[in-house]
Amino acid sequence: MTIRSILITVLYLGTGLSFATAHGQTPEVEVPEQKTPVLEKQQIEISKTEVAAQLPWEVCNETSFIQEVATATIADNTPGNTMLVKGWIKLLPGTCQAVEAAKGTPRFVYARSSDVHQGGIREWNGRYEYCVGEDSFEAKTDISCALQNMKARRFLRVIPTEHRTAFVEPADFGKKAQTAGLQRLLKDNNYNVTRIDGLTGRRTTNTLNKFLKDNEIATDIDIEKKYEHLETQARSIQDKIGVTLCNESKAKVWGAIAYQNGDDVESRGWWPVETGTCLRPFTESLKDRPVHFYARQENGTQTDKILKVSTKSAKDLCIGEAKFSAIRQEFCEDQGYITARFHSLPTDQTGARIILKDGNFADATISGLR
Repeated sequence: MTIRSILITVLYLGTGLSFATAHGQTPEVEVPEQKTPVLEKQQIEISKTEVAAQLPWEVCNETSFIQEVATATIADNTPGNTMLVKGWIKLLPGTCQAVEAAKGTPRFVYARSSDVHQGGIREWNGRYEYCVGEDSFEAKTDISCALQNMKARRFLRVIPTEHRTAFVEPADFGKKAQTAGLQRLLKDNNYNVTRIDGLTGRRTTNTLNKFLKDNEIATDIDIEKKYEHLETQARSIQDKIGVTLCNESKAKVWGAIAYQNGDDVESRGWWPVETGTCLRPFTESLKDRPVHFYARQENGTQTDKILKVSTKSAKDLCIGEAKFSAIRQEFCEDQGYITARFHSLPTDQTGARIILKDGNFADATISGLR
């Protein structure tokens, strides 16, 4: 199996199993102390001839997303052959980056999409846990993530003799990734892009030129500059879209979100929002898309307080006692959920900032929930 086919499999896993990979930030959960992979058991048998002929390793982005890549490698002349985990390498769609790694040694890689894109963070991962930081970092493998103020992420093992590791999407853009990336960023800037297919057609060219002219940018600049301007504008838009929950109450708040997903309404939770902080559980535009939110406030040793919702803006949906994702919203109790009254948000704007104060909560009539 080639590394490319392995990564296609990993991508399907990464986009289907957690909220973060498809719809936004994952609710905080405790990550158990990870165990450093036993490298002796992970090594793949390779001949001395293969090692001698091995080309430098590079990671490539064949997706439509700007990616941030972390690697775990043993560099040349590393004392004691110690593995070093470091990140982040920024990869634009259609580009590659060389990574320092001693020939024939174990290597692991993890990638996430940039938060500039709408719809939350996507992941390309495997099953070997290493520590990562939010910003540029170097992590040790013999110290727990918690002690390094980092989080565990699941890395993909790369065959040591493979010199090129390509991250892909199910659409498998290949050499069309650069154009697909432009299309996605245009869509992130709320331009009318009906399909991300990587084809350089008249519609894509006209839409890109319209973006450049709208922002008073020359149309004859190079591709890197186009990416730079698209990314900058998309990031400024991100601050104005989606749902932001801000906790100005005296206690910790737990939030849940429900939104139209095709023909279904999907509800998800819980996101912890500490006092004096804000959090974005939903990172897509609300324009013409029904979105609802719900919250509970911790109440010491007593039952959590629940969000006050007027009948006019209420919608009854399903919630769970712990982290949950409910697609069917009828007969919640029959599915093991509980019915809760969500607050519906306006659909004539792209985003909403919700300020939660003590007065927004009342004593609960149901117990055992967060």
